[in-house]
Amino acid sequence: MSKLVCKKCILDSDIPGIQINEDSGLCHFCETYTPLTPQEKDEYLARIEELFEQYGGKGDYDVIYALSGGKDSSYTLYKLKKDYPFLKILAVQFDNGFTSEGAIKNAKKMCEITGCDYFQLTMEKEILYDIFKKAAVSCDAFPKFAKYRASDICNVCITIIKQKLIEQAIIKKAPFIVFAFTAGQSPNPIINLSANFIHWSRNLFEKQLQKIGIDDKDELFLLKKEVLTNIGENVPSILHPLCLWDYSEGKILETLLEIGWEPPGINDSNSTNCTLNSFACYNHLEKYGFHPYAFDVAGLVRSGEMPRDEGFEKINPELSQPLIDEAARKLKLELKSSQKIPVKI
Repeated sequence: MSKLVCKKCILDSDIPGIQINEDSGLCHFCETYTPLTPQEKDEYLARIEELFEQYGGKGDYDVIYALSGGKDSSYTLYKLKKDYPFLKILAVQFDNGFTSEGAIKNAKKMCEITGCDYFQLTMEKEILYDIFKKAAVSCDAFPKFAKYRASDICNVCITIIKQKLIEQAIIKKAPFIVFAFTAGQSPNPIINLSANFIHWSRNLFEKQLQKIGIDDKDELFLLKKEVLTNIGENVPSILHPLCLWDYSEGKILETLLEIGWEPPGINDSNSTNCTLNSFACYNHLEKYGFHPYAFDVAGLVRSGEMPRDEGFEKINPELSQPLIDEAARKLKLELKSSQKIPVKI
């Protein structure tokens, strides 16, 4: 049977678990998709403002912010502080050993522009290289849904960030954690966590780490149990305001360039902060046969925030061979020769 492509988004029947209705021409996600209306978005934004006013000013910070230094996180920090200038924000940048110098420079610059405090979360590079190597050689360490959202390498990295941001929020008594997730990455603008859920997510990640061969006894990657036992009433909520704002990559870049953010120049069409991303995409394509950004990009196309043609360009680019080679060298991995994954020299 020939490959079918959803006529609304970019998902196709070659991706495991994706079925295209031959009558409607739509994938299951598009057939069941109901976007937030402009009124619903306004109501969420009003609710977020109420939450800021109700719970802000009680801890060391109001917001623990995930700042990669890339375009989406830089723009979201800028707009967040512009719309809610009263917020006291600690921006946390995780240097995963592959964070570009430009991303670090941009993150620090955005904190200066917005008047936010900057904190760089660092770990020994060899330890990080080891965990990413083990993620790369693993298979099916994460459940299907997670595998659809990101590569195994990115899932490890993102979950470390989430664990450590929750940890910082508890320590600093910050009521909110903010990520720069688009509508394609998280359609839920407000996530109210509970102590039980935080315990569960920590235990789940511990098992996933063990599945790839990591025993995190020193809690380098996991939320520290000592912090968790002292959570008390300091249970943060997670907010995704970017999925409520009008999203256009062109307009975001235009705004950032005007205020001094600089293009990273790392030759990756899907990342403006991480030099490991090309290898992570290559690794995911080798193992699972589909692009790890397919679902996120499909979500943006589905919601009308990205043209369909642009969506196809996002998941069908030639990957950067120099970035792939450099990451493989650092991770001490031999590359398989692949004819199905286009790369550019």
